[in-house]
Amino acid sequence: MTVSVPLLDGRTPHRGAIPGLASPFPLVNFTPGMLADDALVQLLLEALDEVLAPAISTLDCMDAYLDPDLAPIDMVKYLASWLLAEVDDEWDEGAVRRDVRQAHARAKWAGTSRAIRERLVPDEVESLEIVDSGSTTASLTPTDPSQWEDPPAVEVTMRVRPRRSEANEVKRIERLARGLVPAHVTVTVVDSR
Repeated sequence: MTVSVPLLDGRTPHRGAIPGLASPFPLVNFTPGMLADDALVQLLLEALDEVLAPAISTLDCMDAYLDPDLAPIDMVKYLASWLLAEVDDEWDEGAVRRDVRQAHARAKWAGTSRAIRERLVPDEVESLEIVDSGSTTASLTPTDPSQWEDPPAVEVTMRVRPRRSEANEVKRIERLARGLVPAHVTVTVVDSR
């Protein structure tokens, strides 16, 4: 099992081993009687128990490691990579946890203006206007792909009023928005302040 230990300088806490953590399944209990009485074997098994105890404790607490509200923040960021959530380094811990918690619901709207709005409006921008040039082409009859016309360029233009006034804030929002649209869509973000 691991524990959060606050650092003296106030930085983000780290996790470390709990000294003296006992294994719930001591190896000496599963050793044949003639070996269990040997002092060297007992010392070796106690050392192995100390090595295995954190792994067993972590596995016992796996449900907490998969909950964005309970997991250590480094695990929450790792969960974000599983869920394809775009976690930004500028966010505080609460914003990271909220984004990972809502990533599965946002996934069904991926690539739509709704996903962009739900992702950017609460934390990143005060106002957002999305202009989408996208369209769909379909045919009811089979055609030869060599005769297809090139589709028009697909782009999304966003007019935003960022919450923060840093110089590179629009570029950061544009990077976040690129992760929310399909790869072939061009994203342009314009500051409307």
